[in-house]
Amino acid sequence: MSTAVRTEHSSRAWEPVVACFQELVDTGREPGGSLAVWRRGTPALVVHGGSADLAGSVPWSADTLVQVFSTGKPLVALAALRAVAEGRIGLDAPVTTYWPAYRDAPGTPTTLRMILSHRSGKHVFSPAAAGIDPRDHAALVHDLEAMEPLTVPGRDIAEHASTYGHLVDGLLGAVGAPSVRDSTQALSHALGVRLRFGVRPDELPLVAEPEPLGTAWTDPYLAHALGRSALLRPGGLLDTATLRSPSWHLTPFGAVGLITDAASLAALYDDLGRPDGHIARLLGAGLWSDLFTTAAAGTDGFLREHARWSLGFKLDENGDIGMGGIGGSCAWHSPAYGYSLAYVTRGLHGHDRVTCLADAVESVLGAERDERAQGG
Repeated sequence: MSTAVRTEHSSRAWEPVVACFQELVDTGREPGGSLAVWRRGTPALVVHGGSADLAGSVPWSADTLVQVFSTGKPLVALAALRAVAEGRIGLDAPVTTYWPAYRDAPGTPTTLRMILSHRSGKHVFSPAAAGIDPRDHAALVHDLEAMEPLTVPGRDIAEHASTYGHLVDGLLGAVGAPSVRDSTQALSHALGVRLRFGVRPDELPLVAEPEPLGTAWTDPYLAHALGRSALLRPGGLLDTATLRSPSWHLTPFGAVGLITDAASLAALYDDLGRPDGHIARLLGAGLWSDLFTTAAAGTDGFLREHARWSLGFKLDENGDIGMGGIGGSCAWHSPAYGYSLAYVTRGLHGHDRVTCLADAVESVLGAERDERAQGG
C-alpha cells in the first residue's frame, strides 16, 4: 500500500501542512489518521493517510471512523445544555431536584454547572465498578448514583475522565430528556456530520483499530492514584482487545467513547464558533456565550496541571476552545486565527503530533494575514 497521504479541499498554500502530515506517516509516528481545517463554514483542508487496520491493508479514507476518547466530552456537555435550553434542567439547581436517587453531599448540593466543569466530586467510579463491564451503561449510572461525592461538590477540580457521560445521562434520564447518544445523533443530523456514541451496525467496518505506540499515552495518568482510579474503573477502558471489539463500538460511553472523523469534528467546531451557527441557535445567546466563559480554573487533580474549564470545554490563554483526548486526538476552534481544527488518530501516543500540525497550520494562516496586511 502506498504511504502517500490523500488530500481534499486543499490549495497550494496548505502544502507545508500536508508535508508535515506526510512526514508523520513516513516516519511511522502516524500509523493512520486524519487532519481537517474549517474556516467560515467551509473546509479548507482535509488530509488523511496511513491505514485503518493493524495489518496495514486498509487505507485510511474519508469514510474511516475512530474513537477519540475525551475529545468527545464537549458533546456530552452540549447534550446537557440542550436540556437546559429546553427548560428541563437548571444549571444551578441541586441535581437531587431532578434526580432524587442521586446521593449528594450533606449540606453542599451538586449542580449541573459543577458536573459540567468537573467539580462534582464524582470524578471516578466506585471501587466496585472495577468489576462492571464497561458496556453496562445502566450499572455504571447506578454506581455513580449510589456513591457519595469523594470531595465537596464545587470545591476541587478533577477532570471526570470516565464518569462524565454517565453522570449527565443519569440526570437526563431522570427528567426524560434525550440521552447523550440521542442528542449527539440529532446534532450530527443537523450538521450533516458523523458524531457517534455507539456507531450504527452498518458502520462497524469503518471503525479503525487502535494501536498503542508505546506507553506515553497512559504513563502520566497511571503514575498517580487518582489517574489509576479514573482509567481503570471500569476495567477495559485501556484494553486494546476491548477497544477493538464491535460490541464496544456499539456502546454509548459518553466520557471516552466518541467515534467520529476529523472532518466531522472540524465542522462541529466551525459551527460552534459562529454566533449564527446551529449550536448557538439551539442553546440561545446566553448559554452559547457561557461556552467561552471560564466556569472553573485551577490545578486539575486528574491532569496534574492548571486548567480552565467552561461548561464542557477547555479554554487556553489565547482564547481557543476545544478538547483533546488520551491517545492524541484533539479538536478546537481558534477565534484569534479564525479556524477550526481536528486531528484524529488510531496511533495511541501523546499530543506532539497535533502540536506539529497546528504550528504548520498557524504558520500558513499567519503568512496569509501578513500578505493581506501588506496588500492593504
